[in-house]
Amino acid sequence: MRAVILAAGEGKRLRASFDRPKPLIRLCGLSLIERSILSLRACGIKEFVVITGRYRREIETHLGDGKRLGVAVEYLHNPDWALGNGVSAYTFHRAYRPGERFLLVMADHIFEPKVLQDFLAQEQRLAPDQVLLAADRDLEQVFDLEECTKIKMSGDKPERLGKDLKNFSSVDCGLFMGTGTLLDALGAAIDKGAYALTDAVNALAAAGRLKLHFISGRWIDVDDRDSHLQAEKMLLNALIPSKDGFISKNLNRRFSLPITRQLAKTKVTPNQITFLSLVVAAASALAFGLGRPWAGGLLAQFCSILDGVDGEIARLKFLQNKFGALFDAVLDRYADYMIVFGMVYGWYAQAAHPSALVFGVLALTGIPMSMLFKEKYHALTGSTYIPELHDGVLHYLPANRDGRLFLIMLGGIFNQVPLVLILLALITHLQALARLVKARQLMQHHG
Repeated sequence: MRAVILAAGEGKRLRASFDRPKPLIRLCGLSLIERSILSLRACGIKEFVVITGRYRREIETHLGDGKRLGVAVEYLHNPDWALGNGVSAYTFHRAYRPGERFLLVMADHIFEPKVLQDFLAQEQRLAPDQVLLAADRDLEQVFDLEECTKIKMSGDKPERLGKDLKNFSSVDCGLFMGTGTLLDALGAAIDKGAYALTDAVNALAAAGRLKLHFISGRWIDVDDRDSHLQAEKMLLNALIPSKDGFISKNLNRRFSLPITRQLAKTKVTPNQITFLSLVVAAASALAFGLGRPWAGGLLAQFCSILDGVDGEIARLKFLQNKFGALFDAVLDRYADYMIVFGMVYGWYAQAAHPSALVFGVLALTGIPMSMLFKEKYHALTGSTYIPELHDGVLHYLPANRDGRLFLIMLGGIFNQVPLVLILLALITHLQALARLVKARQLMQHHG
């Protein structure tokens, strides 16, 4: 399936705040049109047709042939862009392949990934002569509802669309899936002097050829400075994984997201942040070893925060790759080992007691077990081990990385390094043994 992106308009309101063509205004490190393309690429779409108008040269220069983004981009220019977005959408008829089903999106609309994935999954349920429109009926969550195109329903069918409708139950998200049916409706509307995309869509609704897909998730039309700020907030909040540990979710993200917001504007890569996290861990180990546990603890927590930033940047700017995940996992282990070694050295240098070595070894062997267990379980069973579901009450143990580094911070600040090492030794091995018992039950149950 190809995606058609409308990028022909002038975008006066947003351009007034940023002084550049609207599709090229940056949002969290990427231009709006790049973010649209990369969001769809993540859903498997690799071919794009960009409809240009007012800023033809700037957009073509910025995107090129699309290879930089890992896609193929071709352009169609609409010299009559000022007439209306329906004329721009109809421009695609020049490149339309008979029988083709295509996606039509706006360059300035931002969607959560799940919204796009769910919408594309509706393809097989769509009749050949139907057009599918994404609609949002969670009106309380819609930003700037007054400026949205409203949808009036008759039962479960769309009856009419328009910005000034008073009786409506949902709004148009600006995301379409169609075939030549949509282009025919656009052509017929233009012949009658109706140049807005909504004019053609209303004709389809009247003919019973418009089908709605009600989305579950967030989206926004980036049309002015306020909506730009709201879109930035939406994207940053979407970076918080559901699998986050308690400390990550309630403490670390409060610091990592503002850091990510600033770093996204630069050329800093996730791997560079991962390496910086290792450097911070080395500084933490040095502080513990030199008898400055408060500094070592704070640096360990900063290392934990940076561990979230690299993943946030990767997801926000579509820079995820398998090597990056491997690089992050390996350097995290080295970082943990260095911090614990620094703690053991500091304890032993102060007390010269063999307990420091014993509990140090136990902590070092127990720390990697959390990740190792989950990875091995997945490799053997093909299923994901979910701590929140499978660990029971032990889920509350601070045995995962965010919890461990938080304990280390507390131990450093309150000068209780020996106690923290003993706790790390106990809880990491307790978790590993409990998971072995649980895994045996799960494997026997599933054969």
